[in-house]
Amino acid sequence: MTSQAHYPRYLTQPESELVHKFKDIQRLEKRRIDDGLDHSSTSPWSLGVSTEDINSYRNRYSNIMPYERSRVKLPVVRGNDYINASYVNVDVKDQSIATGHYIATQGPTRHTWQQFWQMCYAECPHEDIVIVMVTPLVELGREKCFPYWPQGEEYNDTERDIPRVQSPGGPDDTSVFATELSLKIISSKRYDDNYTLSTLTLEPSDGSAGPVKRVHHFYFDQWQDMSRPEEIVPIMTLSQHAHKLNPRGSPIITHCSAGVGRSGTFIALDHMLHNTRDFAHNSNSSQLTPVSSYQDDLIEQIVMQLRAQRMTMVQLKDQYVFLYHAAMYLYTNAEQL
Repeated sequence: MTSQAHYPRYLTQPESELVHKFKDIQRLEKRRIDDGLDHSSTSPWSLGVSTEDINSYRNRYSNIMPYERSRVKLPVVRGNDYINASYVNVDVKDQSIATGHYIATQGPTRHTWQQFWQMCYAECPHEDIVIVMVTPLVELGREKCFPYWPQGEEYNDTERDIPRVQSPGGPDDTSVFATELSLKIISSKRYDDNYTLSTLTLEPSDGSAGPVKRVHHFYFDQWQDMSRPEEIVPIMTLSQHAHKLNPRGSPIITHCSAGVGRSGTFIALDHMLHNTRDFAHNSNSSQLTPVSSYQDDLIEQIVMQLRAQRMTMVQLKDQYVFLYHAAMYLYTNAEQL
């Protein structure tokens, strides 16, 4: 067990200080959003086209939208390029070993799931696509995400067609893509009753040139909306498994329902766990050793970077505090991981 003297300084803060920092993050974001709404044509925090009436069918929630400067644009040849998704890149000075690349997006709806797959095919440059879904499909009788991938033979649902022309909001809202795509399920396996990994193929189906891409779809259904994970180890195991399958430099596509609270918490944990110096295992020791010269709060810095790229990332105080508990767990149990 690591002694307290060898914990990073930011892990020894009282919880009251963490709550204070989270409130500061909340206040800063409110000022940004207000500026974006008040000066929509000039502010770096403008919500841009996401607030246009034509895109209302493309937003699951009316109060969660991407900043214009970091939104993902659909690869259309003409028409509407809007999808509720944001590029999220994490690179903390003096800590990040490599930049973490992610796309944070809302849970696809019955109107948007086909655009979601066109985005995945275009935005992942390698032949492997990793999707991490951290929400149940339904909670308390309310849909949190449309079942956007084939559910398997037992449901007579093994293949989906992704059309070239899509009109989620009606005839006046059209996106035209370069190719049709075909999505097929190959296998599905449950891991420790925590998450299901489905392997699928995604490829052009209309004779267009383009590689067959393998999709690794992680469905973690043990995390309820507006909450922190109930346990630390399952979400860390999910992160490790997803990270192993994701090609270097390719974004991990992450979503919950709104694509901010649980998604942001997963992204923060994933980057901390795999790409920061404080949590890199020394090849000569199973213990973790913090960077002694690092004076900032790594978790605060990660969350601030996330919030600068997509609103409300790590949405709740409990989710923010969970990241510190998870980090402490890593230091306390490093030899077992």
